[in-house]
Amino acid sequence: MAKRGFGEIERRVSAAGTVSYRARYAMPDGTRYSRTLATKVDAEAWLATERALIDRDAWAPPAVRKAEDERRRQEAAVNTLRAYAERYLAERPLRPNTAHNYRALLSSRILPVLGDLPLKSVTLAEIKAWRAAMDPKTTAANAAAYRLLRSILQAAEEEELLDRAPPKIRGASAARVSGVAVPATLDEIAVITDAMPERLKLFIVLAAFVGLRQGELLELRRSDIDEVTGRISVNRKVDKDAVPGATGACPKCGRAISAPKTASGIRTVHVPPPFLPMLQRHLSEYAATGPAGLLFPGDRSDHMSVRYLMDRYRPARKAAGREDLTIHHLRHTALTLAGQHGATAAELQARAGHASQAAMAIYQHATRDRDRALAAKIGETYTAWRSATSSSGATEA
Repeated sequence: MAKRGFGEIERRVSAAGTVSYRARYAMPDGTRYSRTLATKVDAEAWLATERALIDRDAWAPPAVRKAEDERRRQEAAVNTLRAYAERYLAERPLRPNTAHNYRALLSSRILPVLGDLPLKSVTLAEIKAWRAAMDPKTTAANAAAYRLLRSILQAAEEEELLDRAPPKIRGASAARVSGVAVPATLDEIAVITDAMPERLKLFIVLAAFVGLRQGELLELRRSDIDEVTGRISVNRKVDKDAVPGATGACPKCGRAISAPKTASGIRTVHVPPPFLPMLQRHLSEYAATGPAGLLFPGDRSDHMSVRYLMDRYRPARKAAGREDLTIHHLRHTALTLAGQHGATAAELQARAGHASQAAMAIYQHATRDRDRALAAKIGETYTAWRSATSSSGATEA
């Protein structure tokens, strides 16, 4: 037995010849505590740690400390980013498509790197390192992942699981726009429309001149249309990325049907008068029967598949020399035309079904173009006035 200033260490040899070291010490009340370790160095280190705890008045019986360590371990396991993110999704009334996208971002981008960290360990430094390792080619998905992570950490702060969420990283929530969509010309729209099957010509018109989204068009029904006035009520859409069979899905095809993403998406728009005969003919010849009949049905009167649509749209846009033109770009064309014809930002917002005017930023060139045209008209009026007053001998302005 080796005596020490604090505690003592006993060298022990088992029947098999294995050497170990038993360290022990006594508290003032006479209670003794011991631990057997493999080496003398380990035994000395353990005694030194126990002495330091006593000196700092932080000592507790080893059994109590073991229980506390286990409690902290379990608490850390429950409060990892992975565990909290799952609860975050489960407790929020997310739309099926939104929940699906959030889970995809978590599983592919966030949790593989940060998921097993306790919430309090998801620091600004960890987040910066995570972002730096992302693929720079996927800026939109990177920004979406950061927005979701920040939302989760802010929710954890509100629940007092974090003292404070890490500070916001400037610019991390936004993705650089790689290129602005070039609207289609009237000639290009005409070529595309002519190249589409008869049952889909109206689809192009409603996208390119009314500005309806693809999912909204696929879910339009007879009851949403006033064929006399051309009024269209937009109340629902097909969630193209949602998991088939989700709540509210079409009973025939399983496609997920939901209300527009925001209240602003529920709106009334009108078909330009020259296209009313096409709308009426389409309702007569191609729409499914009954008030709930789809305006653009599939082969079995259920929803038309996106594949069917695109198999016919791709050759049509190629014929127009616009292979870059997506269905969404047709909507961009419609809003651009509205801006060029004098629609205010608020009117564009209402027609597009956007929740805020900030979302209309990509269409602002339309109103700027219109402003230039208005300035030109004002200039022509002024020139005419100046010419008239000069010829009559009046003083020029």
